Amino acid sequence: MSELDDAKDRVENECRPHCTRAWYEYEECVKRLEKGTSGEAHCTGQYLDFWHCIDHCAAKKLFAALK
Repeated sequence: MSELDDAKDRVENECRPHCTRAWYEYEECVKRLEKGTSGEAHCTGQYLDFWHCIDHCAAKKLFAALK
């Protein structure tokens, strides 16, 4: 694993506390689906919202490391 990969993992973990709302919305969606009987629903949107938040938080720090 390269030094940049290590920085990416570290920065993403540092950003997780900033994205707790998005993670909570994803978990709530999963709970709703577990109670439901329709097999067609999914939580992809909420999951992608969480990772968008992580990416937005981490981008500046990661790109600064590339300079």
